[in-house]
Amino acid sequence: MSKVVNFSMANVGQVVRFVPAGDLTADESRRLDNMRLDAKERQDDLDYQDVDWGLSVPDALEELVSGRADSTADWAGCAYYAALQIIIDHNASDVSTLASYSSPVTYFSALDKALSEVGVPTDLLPYQYVFSGPPSEIGFYIPHPMDGSPEIGCWPLAKAAPAVEAYRAVLDRIDADFRYDLGELIEALDGWASEWIKGKGARWWAEDGSMFFSITG
Repeated sequence: MSKVVNFSMANVGQVVRFVPAGDLTADESRRLDNMRLDAKERQDDLDYQDVDWGLSVPDALEELVSGRADSTADWAGCAYYAALQIIIDHNASDVSTLASYSSPVTYFSALDKALSEVGVPTDLLPYQYVFSGPPSEIGFYIPHPMDGSPEIGCWPLAKAAPAVEAYRAVLDRIDADFRYDLGELIEALDGWASEWIKGKGARWWAEDGSMFFSITG
């Protein structure tokens, strides 16, 4: 079964504003209400599939917005990550799909190796940001899903621009098996990095603009 890698852009501060949520504006409160509706819808879908994580997505969302993630259920990490992704989605751009892979872990590990071999610096390799987990600005530990799905990654757009430059410089030297997918990654990073760089000073711009990745399936 393939896993789909999606991406979007959001300001980390806006996401973390809800984890935990306190002193929300009227607009943020409406956004939280919509998150709760989406969490219920996600749980309804899981119930239909007879999937039981030991913690419901709505309950996971309520824990996160209360500033905790302390369920001891074995599969609670799946619920927490699903709930966190809902928070991200309600503070981010429209979601786009990068690609689907039978094993994203295997693919991005191999891509890291191939990029390293042609001189891309370690701090620009993709595995670290596609699989980084929740934003480090969240002040408490969120359990990781046991089977690695759903997965979350976060990377500052300030680092995306040099990564695009480094990837383009080696695109014709990397193993041919990676060129198409690397080109897609370059396009995804460059699309948001370029807009972020050009938009500095605009009302929507924020220094903590970041690419968010999600892996589902």
